[in-house]
Amino acid sequence: MRRIGSNIRKQNSDAKANRTVRNIIKYTNDQKPKNEYPRKIISPVRPSKCCSNDTREIIGTMREIDGFKFCYKICQKCGHAVKFYFPAAGSTSEAVKEYRQWKRYMVQ
Repeated sequence: MRRIGSNIRKQNSDAKANRTVRNIIKYTNDQKPKNEYPRKIISPVRPSKCCSNDTREIIGTMREIDGFKFCYKICQKCGHAVKFYFPAAGSTSEAVKEYRQWKRYMVQ
């Protein structure tokens, strides 16, 4: 007799860290801005003049993929949403080191 859920493949931590993150923000002017985090966020296409770091609020928790930390921020006045990446200055992740090396190469 099989246990319920025994056919679900367990992901190891390496596969989980290297998975691609789908963007939950949908940019459109046809619909009203809506926050249904963590499933989806509907946002206007362009930011308004009201959008600044003072009016944007962090939604949800900070996540990390391949050493890059990010969160979602939404303007409280107009509803414009962005995926905000934190500076990776203090990180020693291999992925961050490779990315920085690649950026140095591309600038030259």
